[in-house]
Amino acid sequence: MPSPAKTELRRRMRAELARMTPAACAAASESIRTSIPSLPNWQAAHTIAAYAALPSEPDLQPFAWRSHHRVLLPRVTGHDITFYHVSSREDLIPGSFGVLEPDPEKCPPADPASAALIFVPGVAFTAEGARLGRGRGYYDRLLSVLPADIQRIGVCFSCQLVDKIPQEPHDEGVDLVLSSPA
Repeated sequence: MPSPAKTELRRRMRAELARMTPAACAAASESIRTSIPSLPNWQAAHTIAAYAALPSEPDLQPFAWRSHHRVLLPRVTGHDITFYHVSSREDLIPGSFGVLEPDPEKCPPADPASAALIFVPGVAFTAEGARLGRGRGYYDRLLSVLPADIQRIGVCFSCQLVDKIPQEPHDEGVDLVLSSPA
């Protein structure tokens, strides 16, 4: 059963995100994207795990990275997410929850443990790396089994940064949070 405090925070964050115009989302996403090349390990990373953005999430446009990095994107499979090596936007099809996902007919499965960096979406983050997801636990389960040396990077708009997130034993955090300027 979801924590009432988490449910309320998710509701509050959805309301904040609904107030953002498409232009504001695009500008904030661009600001986040321009900060990515300065991340530790970015230049040396061969493989990057990311996500295809929902309209309420920062759009990292991971296909821009393929000339220098192997790009892995997730697909929901049952109660977990499975990653695939994706070469272009044409490799994506509508999937679970309205998210574009790799087409398993076109994309080979990939081990997310091969990534040097993983970009993690969320509903809210703290500056210290606590994360609140959408409530289904996909990323908590994934992050709990990834090697500790994979840098976990939370990605959010500035309105999603909060002082405190209720935490439960199964909650997994991130090492670093990338956010747009306020």
